[in-house]
Formats: sequence, structure tokens, C-alpha cells
Amino acid sequence: MGVAGYSGFAAAPVDQAEVGPMITGGDLEAAILAVLRGWLPAYIAEGERQHGWMAGSTPTPRGWVLTGRDLQKFPADQLPAIIVMAGGIVLTPRKEGGRGVLSAFWGVEIGAVFNAAWGTSSRQHAQLYAAAIRTCLMQRPLEVADTMASVDWRGEVYDELDFPTTRTYSASVVSFNVEVREVAWADGGPPPITDPPQDPTQPLDPWTEVAQTEVTVENQPPK
Repeated sequence: MGVAGYSGFAAAPVDQAEVGPMITGGDLEAAILAVLRGWLPAYIAEGERQHGWMAGSTPTPRGWVLTGRDLQKFPADQLPAIIVMAGGIVLTPRKEGGRGVLSAFWGVEIGAVFNAAWGTSSRQHAQLYAAAIRTCLMQRPLEVADTMASVDWRGEVYDELDFPTTRTYSASVVSFNVEVREVAWADGGPPPITDPPQDPTQPLDPWTEVAQTEVTVENQPPK
């Protein structure tokens, strides 16, 4: 049963204090990593074929990390590397439906770091990675905590990253807006007039529902 006016959204059982979904940025990052780990090598090979390169000649990703990793600390055996950077909510969440169903828009950047030891072709390989990432995430279904997400491509940039004490990288960064529907319910949770639980680790108290009632009917003869 869906929320009125919004098919696909689950309605809370009437006998539970249903808080509803609590989707995090970590859920989104994990979903993106799963898709790229499974599909990106195939898309890189397709890009090679379309550009007249031998399929499989471009190294597939060896490193998979989330934002926060210091770029200068990448060992050579972890390149090429894919970095997923979900920076946060970038647009005002949209509230719809009978339970105040909230949809959120995350800004996500996917970086590809390529060892520039490949010389002049390293920049081309980083750009090929960008095209493969872009196409893969727009074409493959993205399921975030059992909720389907919509991916919009915002753009991409390419750069040479120089670290005099280490080495030079060729990098590309692809930017997306990712809409995840039903990340939270504004109108969910326990009844409005209730005390906080004494033990927060226990399930919340259920809403009360009248399942059966007894009514005494006294018949009176017509006058």
C-alpha cells in the first residue's frame, strides 16, 4: 500500500510507531561504489573500442576510496584509483505525500586518479575514465538502501596534479546530482503526545488502534 498520491512509497503499519527510512550519505556512497566496482571495467573497455584502442589496454581501478583520503599518500600499486565524494545535500529536500515523504538531492563527485608515468597518454586515459564513469552511473540502476535513485550529470573537469616531493597525477572529476526518493518521513515516528522511551535501545511504543469495541444496545418498543 502506498502513500496517497505517491505510488511506490510504503505506508506505515497502523500498529507500529514507524519512524520510516533513515537514508544516509554513507548509504549513497556504498551504492555508487557497488555499481562502479561491478560495471566500470566493462565501460572502460567499451570506451577503448570506440576510440580505436585495444580493449583491456587501460588499467582497471586498483584503489577504491571515499573522500578524506590524502591524495599524496596513494601508493603506486593503488593507481588508477576511484574516489567517491558525496559532499552533502545540495538542494532543498522535497516533501510530498500523506506522510511528508522527503526526497533529497546529494551532490556527488567521482574522481579518477591516473599515474602520469604513462606520459602524454595519461591525460587521455583519465578522460576515458571520466566518460566511462559518466555513462555507467547514468545507465545502470542505482539502488540506495532499497530505494531507486536518479542520477543527473552536472559536468566534469580534468587536471594535472603536481606534488614535487612525490609524483604527478592525471585526474578527472565527474560531478552529479543524485536524487534519492523517500529518505525520511516528516510525519512519521511515535504519537505526538508521548514521553521519550526510558530505554532508547528498545522499539518505540506502538500507536494504539481500536481493534474491537462492545456496544450495548437497548431496544425500545415503538410508541
